[in-house]
Amino acid sequence: MAMAMYKIRIIANACITRYDDGERELPDIVNSYNLSTDDATLVKAEIATNRPDITI
Repeated sequence: MAMAMYKIRIIANACITRYDDGERELPDIVNSYNLSTDDATLVKAEIATNRPDITI
């Protein structure tokens, strides 16, 4: 079962913040949260919606 959407948005925003701070590449950041495949897909979609300038 997929994670609640508010949690997806929180993780997506955290990933964007970490990426903007120059921590790592975005796929590495998303993978560091150890999400299921479905949840990772939702996080990446949320990132793409909020920041279309970031390539995932």
